[in-house]
Amino acid sequence: MSASPETSRAWPIVSLVVLGVLGAINLFLLLFSVPKFEEIFQEALPGKPLPDLTLFIIASHIPLAVIALAWSMAGIATVWRRDRIAIWIVSLGLLFFFVLIPITIFALYMPMAVTTDGMSDASLASPASSH
Repeated sequence: MSASPETSRAWPIVSLVVLGVLGAINLFLLLFSVPKFEEIFQEALPGKPLPDLTLFIIASHIPLAVIALAWSMAGIATVWRRDRIAIWIVSLGLLFFFVLIPITIFALYMPMAVTTDGMSDASLASPASSH
């Protein structure tokens, strides 16, 4: 069973667009959002421990960005050359991006949800001190 000519021509274009868009979203998150959130955590949660997943994403955002960029470029190169392995590289790249993007977002917002006293200065005043 072989693919129709329209499918054979459309697959490289669609896969390049999807891989490129997800790669760009991932790179933006890793290179711009993670450092901003790191600054926010340092200012709003000084001395408080961050969750392990958040620490991992902050510590490894550059290597993850390099992997994301390399995977996108490998996918583009193999699809462009119409290598037989292109479908595997693109599929694994899409899986990588579909897993990493939500994990990164979850890791960045998790410290705000798991802190018991919140991230504001209002938590410094205890209700007992107001009496």
